[in-house]
Amino acid sequence: MPCDNGLSPGFGVGCTGTHIRTKDLPLMTHVSADRPAQGYLPREEACMVTTVTIRLDEELRDRIAEAARLHDVTLSRYIRDQLAENMQFEVREGADGDGSDLDVDNPDLSPFERRMLVQAHRLILAAKGDLGEAYYNKDDEVQAIQILESGFVGDYSAEFAGIVTPMSQAECELVWDIFDMFRVIGASARALDGGWQHLGVDERYGTFRGFDGNHPLESRMLGYARYLVKHDRWTEQADVVLEEGGVSPTEMVPTYRSMLRAFKPLWSQVVRDGTRWHLSEEQIRQVLETVPDERG
Repeated sequence: MPCDNGLSPGFGVGCTGTHIRTKDLPLMTHVSADRPAQGYLPREEACMVTTVTIRLDEELRDRIAEAARLHDVTLSRYIRDQLAENMQFEVREGADGDGSDLDVDNPDLSPFERRMLVQAHRLILAAKGDLGEAYYNKDDEVQAIQILESGFVGDYSAEFAGIVTPMSQAECELVWDIFDMFRVIGASARALDGGWQHLGVDERYGTFRGFDGNHPLESRMLGYARYLVKHDRWTEQADVVLEEGGVSPTEMVPTYRSMLRAFKPLWSQVVRDGTRWHLSEEQIRQVLETVPDERG
């Protein structure tokens, strides 16, 4: 369930790695209660660090470098995070089975497990007579049975045709951060006498402008954004995301990340001060100054 006080857990934290617990803060009207309630931990924790040298062929190194670029982290940070995530998975796989080690906030699900859960939910809908035609095709089901019973390995992939590449927790959080940022900017601008006209800035520079549907990462983020708004989260984005489709003709994540780098420390300071719950005129300008000027 969302946080009772309307503050996104850990949101607004700058680069210090210090997270503010929502229970210690008063009601906030501009920050999202639309995030799932999760136990947030500092992004960087003090620990002993050692150096390990590994040899990679150029192709693998380039693929890892590209993945790091898409996630906006350094090459070493990306490799470290992937190793840590894999080791956590290994620990969960080797647990005693009492459920105490299950990460219910961020469970690792294989394509097979995801497929089984989908089928379980479809069975529930079917039992209640609510399974729509879009989820059932008799010919497809008969064909799938034949493939599986006969062991046609070359056609097993058809069973997972609807199971797409998952979004990582970091990618989901990036969408939340982007939506929260624009919620705060919009509310802060409206709090000024004269609003956007007072700022003398085109409102669209402080407004969410969608994601590039032709970009691998942004297309997934667009699908998630539509899901969130359709299910009554960040509903102020309904016009852009649902009515207009939320599609940008250009890649937008670099711009949003640039804005977030300016926004997060500023908003973190506002939260710590606790005297107001919106950005000042100067702080809004600092964030918007990071947006590329498209006037040519």
